[in-house]
Amino acid sequence: MSFFSLFESSPLDQKQAKLSLWGVSWMSFFWSTSSLMVFSLLPIFITEVLGASRAKLGIIEGVAISLAFFSKVFSGVTSDIFRTRKPLIALGTVMTVLVKLIFAAATSVAWIFTARSIDRLSKGIRSSPTDALIADISQDLHRGQSYGLRQALYTSGAMVGSMIATALVYLTDHNYRLIFTLSAIPAVIALLILLTLVKQPPIREEIKKDHVGWRFGDIKYLPASFWSLLSVAFILMLARFSEAFVSIRAKDVGWPIHYLPLFLVGMELVHAGVVYPIGRMANRNNLHALLLKGILVLGVANIVFLLSDSVVGVAVAAMFTGLHMGMTQGVLSTLVAESTPAELRGTAFAIYYFSSGIAVLIGNTLAGHLADVMGSTGCFMGGLAFTSLASLLLFFRIRRSKQADSLTSV
Repeated sequence: MSFFSLFESSPLDQKQAKLSLWGVSWMSFFWSTSSLMVFSLLPIFITEVLGASRAKLGIIEGVAISLAFFSKVFSGVTSDIFRTRKPLIALGTVMTVLVKLIFAAATSVAWIFTARSIDRLSKGIRSSPTDALIADISQDLHRGQSYGLRQALYTSGAMVGSMIATALVYLTDHNYRLIFTLSAIPAVIALLILLTLVKQPPIREEIKKDHVGWRFGDIKYLPASFWSLLSVAFILMLARFSEAFVSIRAKDVGWPIHYLPLFLVGMELVHAGVVYPIGRMANRNNLHALLLKGILVLGVANIVFLLSDSVVGVAVAAMFTGLHMGMTQGVLSTLVAESTPAELRGTAFAIYYFSSGIAVLIGNTLAGHLADVMGSTGCFMGGLAFTSLASLLLFFRIRRSKQADSLTSV
């Protein structure tokens, strides 16, 4: 392999696989740092500086995040068709760097909407190939632990990005545009890591087909367990509206605006602290049980948000939200990877993200409407309803699976 390679692939020994896995994980760290330097301040910039309503904030967040999910469809399928992941990851990273300049130059809600959409589009382009690449790299490693490591560093990057944003707000006297410009630096570092440290192993053939290459009809090879997981994830994503609404709730109960990024830091600290241990615990036999417990934690978080009118209570609810994310993010990725063949893994992640994108668009739009009509607790009422439904659906799925296993063993 050449030192700077995007299109080459070759078998990796365990040392090379571990180095590439760490490279992907640190890329995720710097991507997240770059994003949170912008997004931890963006809700206040949109509502306080540009004067947009919370309903507009919900629409911006919903459309932008949905674009990220939809672009994951393109990138995931394309990575399977051309049997390589790194070029698309590089394209998404370059877009992430450039879009920060649009944020810095934005003077209207329309410009912010454009920048937010492009930024999430770039995330989508790199995300599905990255998830599939982790599975490719970790085929001889503990896959749950691999996704846990990536998610832990990704979340740590969010925490660091929020802390940097907080410091820069003071140091630059609220110069949001300068902060947005500086946020491009971590994304450049991620691109350099991709080019120098991360290697692409060959994508294995795990299914017998009557043709060479990828066809749309190959989706039929995705197992029933994948489609069942997809239905649970769709309902869950309806409850996972943007963290912007958590920030708005914290502001309404008296959390100082200047310290809002630190509020998100606490949430991400819990997320980062539990995701790697959960990844180490995850195996084929307990993945669904771990996911169910994580969904129930989100239900508790919504209840606390609804019942508490104090800074302490809302902070506790935010910590539960971080705990939920740490318990479920890596597990969901591991479930998708474990239930799909290698040559269709990018496609599987694409379908998963496409479904999630539709749910996120609906969930964020509904959250914004409920927050405008019922106050900042309205969105959490909707979140509790969807979380309860997802829990019930997964519970009955686990129960049916156990019944099927018991009949098979007889």
